[in-house]
Amino acid sequence: MGEDEAMTLVRRCSRKCLSVALALLLLWLSFAASAAPMPDDAESLRSFLQSTYGVTVLMGEECAAVPLKGYDVRIRPEGFNALREMAAGNKRFVELLQRLWGALSVYPEDFFFRFGKRSRLNNLRFLLVDEIRQDGMQLGGVHSWGGRQNDIYLAKDGSREQAIHHEIWHAMEYRILCDDPDAFDDWRSLNPKGFAYTGDFSVIRGGKDNDEPDDWFAIEYGKINENEDRATVFGAFMIKEKSWWKSRPHLRKKLRFLLEKAAPVFGKDLASGEL
Repeated sequence: MGEDEAMTLVRRCSRKCLSVALALLLLWLSFAASAAPMPDDAESLRSFLQSTYGVTVLMGEECAAVPLKGYDVRIRPEGFNALREMAAGNKRFVELLQRLWGALSVYPEDFFFRFGKRSRLNNLRFLLVDEIRQDGMQLGGVHSWGGRQNDIYLAKDGSREQAIHHEIWHAMEYRILCDDPDAFDDWRSLNPKGFAYTGDFSVIRGGKDNDEPDDWFAIEYGKINENEDRATVFGAFMIKEKSWWKSRPHLRKKLRFLLEKAAPVFGKDLASGEL
């Protein structure tokens, strides 16, 4: 091989190596961008949540076109800081997006993709708003459904981790009932003999919704109706330490019931940490 041919071969190899290196760099940058969103950027967090968990996230004004009947959904804050909040746009939801990220991250892989599988429903949608009110009470979150859409509304300053899990259960329950309308018919047999749900949502206004009344109910709020009872048990499952459950055999029985009904749709991975 002559000197010119050798130089040509070297240049070709160099170009190929450079092309491969650039391709690997772009691949790495793409992976890094999807694996590590900017924690202080609302759009970056939204993009990450949507691509990683298969959910849809709407923020602020984007939620105005989706009416939530029976509730006063406030898209813009009121008061002294309203102009500053409006100027910040979706940045005001960064903290809530971070909490949502933390909540979704504890579920099994592909969990949220299962909402739409083998059903007429779309995947789960989260709508982030400034406030949610009903009858003068400020709420942290609300589950809403209609047609193909399964929605969870979250309030900017009111949605804590347990509230997010609580609303996720409501969405799970709706999805479960699409396949098995009779799934929860036996739920009331798990309550104390003679117990009747109160139907009284004013417990929220009284500030007693987070009380832990006894072994049968996770919090006082669970005594309102069976839907809230199940959601509070599931919310406790997602945040409480095992030591909290040791003296609550009736609640553990309720939890096993929920996980058994969830398994056909959402898999058995959710029960891997069962108490």
